[in-house]
Amino acid sequence: MTEPVDKRRDKNSKSPWVLHGALVIGLVSALIAIYNIPIQFSSSPELDNYGLGTESGICPQVPKLSPRNKQVEQYIREKVDSEEYHRKIINKLSGIIRIPSESYDDLGPIGEDDRWNIFFQVEGYIKASYPTVFANVKLDHANTHGLILTWEGSVPPSEAKPILMLAHQDVVPVLAENVKDWTYPPYDGHYDGEIIWGRGATDDKGYLISIIESVDLLIKSGYKPKRTVILAFGCDEEISGENCGRPISDFLRRQYGDDGIYLIMDEGSTGIQREFDQSFAMVSVAEKGYLDVGINVSSTGGHASNPPDHNVIGILSEIVVAIESNPFSGKVTPKNPMFRFLECGAIHAPESSFPKAVRRKLNKVAQNDIMGQEQLAHSLDDMRYFFQTSQSVGKINGGVKINAIPETASTLINLRLAVETSIAQVEEHYESLVHKIARKHGMAFAGFHSPCNPAEKRKICMFGVDALEPAPVSPVDAEPYRILSGTIKNVLKPLGSDDQLIVTPYLMPANTDTKFFWALTKNIFRFTPVNLVENLNRAHTTDEFIRAEEFVREPLFFATLILNADDVVD
Repeated sequence: MTEPVDKRRDKNSKSPWVLHGALVIGLVSALIAIYNIPIQFSSSPELDNYGLGTESGICPQVPKLSPRNKQVEQYIREKVDSEEYHRKIINKLSGIIRIPSESYDDLGPIGEDDRWNIFFQVEGYIKASYPTVFANVKLDHANTHGLILTWEGSVPPSEAKPILMLAHQDVVPVLAENVKDWTYPPYDGHYDGEIIWGRGATDDKGYLISIIESVDLLIKSGYKPKRTVILAFGCDEEISGENCGRPISDFLRRQYGDDGIYLIMDEGSTGIQREFDQSFAMVSVAEKGYLDVGINVSSTGGHASNPPDHNVIGILSEIVVAIESNPFSGKVTPKNPMFRFLECGAIHAPESSFPKAVRRKLNKVAQNDIMGQEQLAHSLDDMRYFFQTSQSVGKINGGVKINAIPETASTLINLRLAVETSIAQVEEHYESLVHKIARKHGMAFAGFHSPCNPAEKRKICMFGVDALEPAPVSPVDAEPYRILSGTIKNVLKPLGSDDQLIVTPYLMPANTDTKFFWALTKNIFRFTPVNLVENLNRAHTTDEFIRAEEFVREPLFFATLILNADDVVD
């Protein structure tokens, strides 16, 4: 990696500040007086704000936040530290893993497709495992299998907004032919003394058990919350969430209204990680957008002995090549939470471990220098999809017989939208590429918002599927984020020999059910309080697992968060 030259000014050289000193000083004085603008002069503007030990206010860390109710906190800590408790909660996770609550892309409506019935077993298992919880909460159902547990607080929601914790009951299917590749059968919930194995161990049944366990512990401690606590469990997060995620959100919105929730916690994609030789708790405060683009090419068919120069498969191939040859540009901007993460690395990681080339460009990014933003993204190529819209051609279809000229060909392209972009910008980019190819071949063209008759020949049509704008970025300078940060500092530990755990904003490249909850609060945080390794503990693939020693402490984290959020209620 080539580093830019450090262009520090020679202290003996003359500068415009010397030549025009009186004018500049007068102008600066006026600005300070009129607008109260703090102006700092730096001999090295590319480095000073991000030097180690600087008092710049960048990536501030809150102190550990311990609940005021020491008796309840001590009760929960003693429980979570006991071997008997470990055995019980591990058995609970193993038990729910044994229910193969798989969700499929082709599921029919709830009540019509019998494959949904597995979720009655999940509900029954949770009720049987947590009788104390269900004796103290109100249970509501959203579209049959969406579960909403409400533990009412003593203060009305209009005065103390509720805290909402999300999880999902469904898991990604395991193909029959892949079962043999698992170390232990995927639905055995096997515990080998260190690791709990099975589909859903990390995504997301471990999270589900942990948050309901936290409420169970608080109830058994005798605690009575001031702030209402809501647990909501979707049934189809892995297949878009329309059947449970959206109905749950609609239910809560009717109950509490827009901006009626204090904060939302949901699963995260990174958790605790070690980067730049420093331990970070990575709290995702936003998600990338989502769009599937469909492209259909139609023409006349015929016998393969008399083909045109370019049939629909050839034209579609030309379109795919054009798309892959014109990827979206990437840039690091202050809007992206990953910029905040880089700032945290520059300030808190060991100087020798954080790339100087990155440190030198951070000021340019902060000053909205477009070239600097693009250069920084380029230098972070291994992280590029945090900063640019990704595109992946996932499906392609065309032709039914080798000696027949195909009449139609189609493709589906999956995109994850950068936080700075929009669906409209993506559509415009794709239309500009494909329209040129349609003109080249003398074909009609229908863009994303134009009508398209599938029977019409010699035409290229484009359409969008499952469109989702990038998520709003949750504020990190507000009370809920500070409470979450203080809780993390209090309960969780750094990795290895690090002396501190740095809490940092982060970006979720995938989507969770939180996409339905934007109207309920600005404070949405996606964070799993464990060290996620090997591609999220191999979630979505063979040998999914979670470490028992980390899993058993998750309820302490969530219970402490509930207590700390209660302490700020007047």
